[in-house]
Amino acid sequence: MNVGLVILIVYLFALLGLALYASKQDKKNIKDFATGGGLGIFILTLTFSATYHSAYAFMGAGGFVYKNGIGWWCNGLWTVLPGVLFWIWGRRFWYLGKRYGYFSISDYASDVYQSKTIGMLVTLITMVFTIPYVAIQAIGCSYIFQTVSGGVLSYTVGALIFFAIMIVLVWLGGMKGVAITDAAQGIFMFVGLLGGSLWVILANFPTVADAYQVVYNHIPELFTMPGPNGVVTPQDWVSRWVIITFGMMMFPQVTLRFFAGRSLNVMKWSAVFSSIYLTMIYVFTPCVGMIGRILMPDLVASDTIFPELLLKYTPEFFAALIISGALAAAMSTGDSQLHATSTMVATDVYKKYINRKADEHTLYNVAKVGVLIIGFASVVFALMKPTALADLLLLSNGGVAVLVPAIIGGLYWKRSTTQGAIASIVVGEIVMIAMTFIFRVSPLGISGAFWSLCVSLLIFVVVSLSTKSHPHTAEVIDSLDHFFDVKDDETVTKASVA
Repeated sequence: MNVGLVILIVYLFALLGLALYASKQDKKNIKDFATGGGLGIFILTLTFSATYHSAYAFMGAGGFVYKNGIGWWCNGLWTVLPGVLFWIWGRRFWYLGKRYGYFSISDYASDVYQSKTIGMLVTLITMVFTIPYVAIQAIGCSYIFQTVSGGVLSYTVGALIFFAIMIVLVWLGGMKGVAITDAAQGIFMFVGLLGGSLWVILANFPTVADAYQVVYNHIPELFTMPGPNGVVTPQDWVSRWVIITFGMMMFPQVTLRFFAGRSLNVMKWSAVFSSIYLTMIYVFTPCVGMIGRILMPDLVASDTIFPELLLKYTPEFFAALIISGALAAAMSTGDSQLHATSTMVATDVYKKYINRKADEHTLYNVAKVGVLIIGFASVVFALMKPTALADLLLLSNGGVAVLVPAIIGGLYWKRSTTQGAIASIVVGEIVMIAMTFIFRVSPLGISGAFWSLCVSLLIFVVVSLSTKSHPHTAEVIDSLDHFFDVKDDETVTKASVA
């Protein structure tokens, strides 16, 4: 039997076993489904980190280095800052979740601005830019299934298996099931990427330093900025890390984890360890990408450089095992996205617009139905292999990054107003779409996504200063300021939330 296929089957059964274990801990209510009932440091760190990274860690990162050189590492800021923001922003959302019962940033936005319109905008935008990502993860995983199984599994079969497993994972355990399986996949991903990269390097060079030296001797332009193709300019660098960092922190699969920590102490240490994890996982990526230019100079699809090197320079069993790590990366993102959007169906659509009196058990059942509906829609997307989704993904991070001024403004600035929030979101999205799809311009070499965020921020400030804020906004911010005035971390952690 194909070695890769055996590994694949064992891996999938292991995931199902973890999900079944999580389902036995499930309390069958929407709060437990959405937040996992309070996660500890280990699980929260790994589910946040694994969710933040998709198959890009195994595929796209090495490909970018292969083409553009060491400049890729400038974007290391978006591997450190997520953990920092998880603490700075996340702890405030965590408190508000305890204080006001929020499950999502849409819940928070509706309440802090006392506006259903804002909540609806946040829900609509995050779902529009999240759902296609589920399909894209499936597309990536389908190719991984084909590679690992040696072609035994077709693209269609791979996509169907991916969705079947993902739907079962979310259906069985909600956030708890997703978090536990994410933790296992996060470990697999971390060990696989680091171990596989190091093996490939040492299979061809005495040390990592020697590998870099050989590349420098043959292709020195890979060590220059903005790189051999002139891509990593200062403008590109700023645009990339700002939009990726802030945009990713607005996706629902990430924001749900703001509300999932058992305590502030858990949030704090998860933030620290997440920054370490997200940075360390890429330690050998620049080396692998660059030696690929020496070992496989004529590679057509640069994004496949890491799996190609694994298949060529490591034993078959090991290569199949590590390539399965790419499956873990994609699936840990996909199941979190499916969980997040199904939770939004229950809490941000059904509860607010269909049945306001729905109890927690009813919302729990609606969320599980949402898993099926969104899963089915994503299957259709994936099986159609729509090329338009590639353009939509270019817009995704910028599309959700436009929410930052309104969402974060409500955490800190008492002058934030409903009109300012709505105007910043609407105008920001219009600018984003216009610059990306209509005019296709990047003034001063800075991406349209970055300009749209700047416009959104400017509109938010100007309109908020020109209109009257709702008293509840100041009340929410005062409650935050009062709570976090407590200096002793232990006291803060144990402080009761009225």
